[in-house]
Amino acid sequence: MRLRDMNPGEALAAAAAMTLRLGGFSKAAELMGELLMDTWTTNFPGALGAYHRLTEYMLSSPARRVTGDLWRDQLLYEIIQTEHPFALSAARGIRDEAQLMAMRERLEIMGELSTLTSQRIAQLISERGRSSRANDAVAMKSTAIWSGGSISNLPRRNSEEEQAAQLPLEFTPWKYGQAGLTDSFVSDEALEEMYRRFLETADWGELTEDIWNFFASYGTGEFLQHRFFRIEAGLLVPMEEPEAIVPLSAYEEQHSRLMENTIRFMRGEKAVNMLLLGGMGTGKTAQAVSLLQELPEVRLIIVPEGETAHIPGLLQRLSGQPLKFILLLDDIAADGDGIRLISSVTAGFRAIPPNILIYATSREEGGPLPGRITFRYPALKEFTGMISEFLEAEGKYSDGQAIHNAALDYQVDARERLTVTGALMIAGEMEE
Repeated sequence: MRLRDMNPGEALAAAAAMTLRLGGFSKAAELMGELLMDTWTTNFPGALGAYHRLTEYMLSSPARRVTGDLWRDQLLYEIIQTEHPFALSAARGIRDEAQLMAMRERLEIMGELSTLTSQRIAQLISERGRSSRANDAVAMKSTAIWSGGSISNLPRRNSEEEQAAQLPLEFTPWKYGQAGLTDSFVSDEALEEMYRRFLETADWGELTEDIWNFFASYGTGEFLQHRFFRIEAGLLVPMEEPEAIVPLSAYEEQHSRLMENTIRFMRGEKAVNMLLLGGMGTGKTAQAVSLLQELPEVRLIIVPEGETAHIPGLLQRLSGQPLKFILLLDDIAADGDGIRLISSVTAGFRAIPPNILIYATSREEGGPLPGRITFRYPALKEFTGMISEFLEAEGKYSDGQAIHNAALDYQVDARERLTVTGALMIAGEMEE
């Protein structure tokens, strides 16, 4: 029998037992269990406090707003977006029958618990309150009979007093709107289908194979949401995807080589780990990051020089995903600690997981990376061409002489080499 078909007493006892069976899989279910047990033991102030703690937990949770109900959102988040052991095994393509059976049971339970609404919780507390008051009256009559006292009925509350006793404070509602996505994840096409199946299926246990296949195809956790990351203090921090980078004719050959190598990697063909070599401001990092715009399936992670000690753990984590990753070691010493560390843990780059490609940017020659792409400083003619290309990309135009004069002024004033960064700055000034 389903929770929705049970009377309040049966539903309360069954739901409380279900939360215990989930163990440590669901933090929200633990909080729900406290609420239900306090209700069962008639600790109504405790139940009310537990309700609001659970509500606050769901409001501050990273759970995505999907179903129009905080409780359902939270359960789906814990199933789909958290990196629990079942999800991680599926992402590696591992089918463990014991895990599959355990996940099926958890999904069945969470599907049943998902039918609990804030109104239903209020009803369970209210009905438990009525039941306990009735039991109190019976107990008092029994005591009176055994002691020879009066057995007159207890005074009845009027309906207004009774309602106030049943619901002493407002219950913050969990329903906030209609089902639908209010944000954007990179895996939304597949995620929307999974959300639809959960919302339309009565027995969530039937979706065990579906959710295994989902993790095996699309990965887990934050990789479902983002494609661009940076390592900061050892943590994988999502970044806003950059605006489209203007392809520059001065570096057309370098861009083509980088793109062709990356496409081979994405297809599962032989690709090489590469050093992008060139001076500061020559656009090495920008060229690597531009792969995000041209290859929608790629995930790119920037590893700054000071974070290279975390590379072994990162390689291990990424190898357990069904996705393709580019690890961009940014502005490092070509023969420094980061490159040597990767070389040592991957047997000279021969044992890098097949779903990971290494690109490194450096101002120094050297290092064991097998591929090289060199970005030289542009000549004056190439520099003015870059300025024109940046202006045209913004729908702005200027005559060649004005651009030439601005480039000469920049070269004299800056007393530096001409760079992509400088061309972008001049284009920005000429737009104003």
